[in-house]
Amino acid sequence: MTEEKLISTISLENDLLISFNDVSKKIAGDRWQVNLTARIQILTAKVQFTRLNSEKRSEIIQALGEKIIYEKKLIRNFVAENQKEETVTALWKSFLQITRPYFSHRQFAERFVLKTYADSLEKRKWVNS
Repeated sequence: MTEEKLISTISLENDLLISFNDVSKKIAGDRWQVNLTARIQILTAKVQFTRLNSEKRSEIIQALGEKIIYEKKLIRNFVAENQKEETVTALWKSFLQITRPYFSHRQFAERFVLKTYADSLEKRKWVNS
């Protein structure tokens, strides 16, 4: 099992935290598979649902639980050992620069929770058919 190493945790403008973890592993000789995982934990009870009544809100929280995790894995294969740390740093900085406006949006948490809930309903429908 590969060990996770926390690289950075950044506070976003909407009070969410995004963390970056290095889960890289050596694959052959001095070559690495650089594996970076970005995560945002969303506490469902703290999400401000703008268009839902309290009954629907409670239904969503009950279905999804107290927290859900957004997770994205960034992988680069066959990286030389002397370039591993540089590659990890470049990956998380680039990812953050590109995605920060999206993740920082005041409605990101609400939209992600609603999408996760819709996906869970669709999956439940598919499993039960």
